[in-house]
Amino acid sequence: MKLKIIGTIFLYLFSNFALSACEGLLDEKVKILNEKKYQNLCEYSGKTILVVNTASKCGFTYQYEELEQLQRRFSKDEFTVLGFPSRNFLYQEFTDEEEVAEFCKSTFDITFPLFSITNVNAVNTHPFFEKLFKITQKRPTWNFHKYLITSKGEVKSFSHRMNPSDPQIVEAIQQSIDS
Repeated sequence: MKLKIIGTIFLYLFSNFALSACEGLLDEKVKILNEKKYQNLCEYSGKTILVVNTASKCGFTYQYEELEQLQRRFSKDEFTVLGFPSRNFLYQEFTDEEEVAEFCKSTFDITFPLFSITNVNAVNTHPFFEKLFKITQKRPTWNFHKYLITSKGEVKSFSHRMNPSDPQIVEAIQQSIDS
């Protein structure tokens, strides 16, 4: 029993230390889509991450399919897509998060994490996207802009016009995984 208590205390202290060691870009709490829970992005520290501002009613919505293909192809390699639905560009996202979640699941069988509807290019831009902008000097100009955060914390920006399956993106993901 004593050993179990010591082990629990050790795990608690270690997990708090690991989260507190995460600084900078990923040190943000974001609301999970259609839930009342928040998640600290530090959980993805050291992984390869493709951050995408998404929309359900956009001409680029088809990119969800390729994003999910990347998720399924590379998830075993410490990779994930993180989706941030946004209404910043012609309000091409539902206002109700339940509708967003249902659309993503029923239309594209999305398994990657989705977060609450987020301002990515407005007066009240979410702090995470402000950090991405400051690092890359590139703001999303439309839905499905992509930021690749490598396992070493480097950030690359890709236009909404570039499909997720574009060789430039796939090679950048693979290079990050291999490094």
